[in-house]
Amino acid sequence: MGVRYILALTTVLSAAALAQDNRPRTYGEASAVWERAKDTVAYQTYASEFAQFNNQLRLDEKDGCYALSSDPVDLMLVITHRGPSQYAVVEDALARVDSPKARCFQRSYRGISTKIPPFVPFVLQMSFG
Repeated sequence: MGVRYILALTTVLSAAALAQDNRPRTYGEASAVWERAKDTVAYQTYASEFAQFNNQLRLDEKDGCYALSSDPVDLMLVITHRGPSQYAVVEDALARVDSPKARCFQRSYRGISTKIPPFVPFVLQMSFG
């Protein structure tokens, strides 16, 4: 392979990776993405399916996060899909506030494999009492 070919291939792959990494990095950015999508049929359908998945596996109960405080916790789950994987992943769980309870829920959801959403990044709002 020539050096030009390798450089061109590297440039294309780098550009593709950057284009795919348009995920929100803050709760505010995620909230803006969620606001734009939350009323669409695609969002509502996937959110309903994710809620069933969450309830079936009791993801919100598995780490005892509710016992840490009575304060509510709001999260924005950022779901992405990269490469040939047949699953998406909860790449980030962004909290409105920083607290032990919020950090517990973030740990509970980050890295969870799930069904591929209709678009990415897919931001799912979650609230815990």
